[in-house]
Amino acid sequence: MRSDFLLRMVRPTPPPIGVGIAVAVLLVAAETLLVYPLETLANPSSLPMIYLLGVIVVSMVWGLALGLATSLASVLAFDFFFIPPILGLSISNTRDWITLAVFTGVALVTSALADLSRFRAAQAQESDLTAEMAGLLLNTDDVAAVLPAAAQQIAHALDLPGVAIKLEAIPDDGRRSAFPLRDGATSLGTLQVPATTHEMSLRRLRERVIPSLESLLRVARERAAMVDSLRAGREELRLLADQQAALRRVATLVARGVSPTEVFAAVTTEVSQLLDARYTTVLRYEPGCTVTIVSTNQPTLMSLVHSRWPANDGNVAGLVRRTGRAARIAEEDTANPGADSRDGIRAALGLPIVVEDRLWGVVAVSSMRTEPLPPDAEERIQGFTDLAATAVANADKRDELIASRARIVVAADAARRRIERDLHDGAQQRLVSIGLELRAAETAMTLDQVKAQVSDVATGLKGVLENLREISRGIHPAVLAQGGLGPALRSLARRCTVPVELDMHIDRRLPSGVEVAAYYVVSESLTNVVKHAHASRVRIAAKLHGETLQLLIRDNGAGGANPDKGSGLMGLIDRVVALGGQMTITSPADGGTSLSATIPIGHADPSAPPATAGVEGAPSRPAGR
Repeated sequence: MRSDFLLRMVRPTPPPIGVGIAVAVLLVAAETLLVYPLETLANPSSLPMIYLLGVIVVSMVWGLALGLATSLASVLAFDFFFIPPILGLSISNTRDWITLAVFTGVALVTSALADLSRFRAAQAQESDLTAEMAGLLLNTDDVAAVLPAAAQQIAHALDLPGVAIKLEAIPDDGRRSAFPLRDGATSLGTLQVPATTHEMSLRRLRERVIPSLESLLRVARERAAMVDSLRAGREELRLLADQQAALRRVATLVARGVSPTEVFAAVTTEVSQLLDARYTTVLRYEPGCTVTIVSTNQPTLMSLVHSRWPANDGNVAGLVRRTGRAARIAEEDTANPGADSRDGIRAALGLPIVVEDRLWGVVAVSSMRTEPLPPDAEERIQGFTDLAATAVANADKRDELIASRARIVVAADAARRRIERDLHDGAQQRLVSIGLELRAAETAMTLDQVKAQVSDVATGLKGVLENLREISRGIHPAVLAQGGLGPALRSLARRCTVPVELDMHIDRRLPSGVEVAAYYVVSESLTNVVKHAHASRVRIAAKLHGETLQLLIRDNGAGGANPDKGSGLMGLIDRVVALGGQMTITSPADGGTSLSATIPIGHADPSAPPATAGVEGAPSRPAGR
């Protein structure tokens, strides 16, 4: 308690000077009254020391100036009341001057010690204040929430009522003095104190408190920014981990080769969870600017799976179809899968599903919430659209492979039946006829009859041989094996009944599989021209472009060729694709037919017989029968 009393005596901010004067007067009066009873008991020379108590107290609390005034007042009071002449002053009394000197020295020493104690107390108080404010400002994520407590600490330390700290710049309002808190040119806030605050307290604020407060606010702001950055980084990592886990689950389904329906259902579930339970719908584009719902978790659409909806510019499906890119829409007006304003949908986005450069469908995400969809939503679900596209492409490839295998089986059976029919209707019948003629030769009566029969047999055998050659030419043309692709194409051009313009730039033999595929592409195309196109001319271009053989067959016929109608073109497509190539057919009605095929040379069977020496090439020239 004694220590607290002394600390209050030398506190950094002294009480008001008016209070000090009143206290000094009261002390001098009390000391004078105390001297009267002691005058008859104590040594008269020691009585002035009683007044030292007031001098020490006043000097300690209010400083040197008031301490000197108290010393002078004490000497005058003692002289006036206790040194003859009583109730009179004797300025010439040496003892009075000595007493005044002693009192002055005591006042000087006391005020100096008090000032030193006051300075150190102020330092300790300010250090404690800084530490307390640091504990508040540097251990919170919400600086604004602890500012009232920091202001209360300043008010308690400086004994100031009504201290406030604001994070915005506030000017003086007449009732409060405002101290701007700044970090260079950046405003950190404002410290407000009552306008009646003592000048010494204001000086302490400017010199000691405000610099510390500015430093703490700057560090607190930097810490808050760092914490926000770390929190955002952790959240971003969590979202990324969730996204990668979801992608792995969907990718596992794709790798297992499950049906696209299962993949679409997984995409719907995972995307919805990734975007905080928003509705997700997978749509497939159909002819006539419509889409079909293939998977959804939107309650109002779940009963409408496999139904068709319009795809126009009033919904994300229409926008994606028109632009081929991701699209966003807010507050849609048109009912559509994934975004119906009548269901309370406020925003929607769509990402295209592109299968081998073909716009297949769209993944639509819709929200009923007031906050917008995440700005990075497209980036986060892009991988799911890629996996959906892969699932569709894999399913298409499987279907194409199954269909191709079926066509190969059908084509092989048809080829066997054709060879059987040709042998039965041609060579076999001729051989039977020759056998009968030989039987007849056995019964011939004359040499001339025998010669005639043998001559007929020889003629028949020659016909059988020609027939067998025709059959073998259909299986594998001899001219292709002997001369290569150039002579074989020229042979086809000569045998065609429609004039053919052949433009060929091939400077070497190609692998056998490539030559056979190219030969049958041209042969089947010319057969279709003769049978179906009613064309007056055909142009065939064949050239090597790097390690790729490029073929182009174009006619000016009726067009309308459709590989799905059993024209033989589908078999050619299978043959070209089997070699790693591509074949496209463009055949508008009344616009002729254009068939383009590219076959990589390096993809051919390496075990095929090597090309023989020779250069094949021919300038553009008409060829025909």
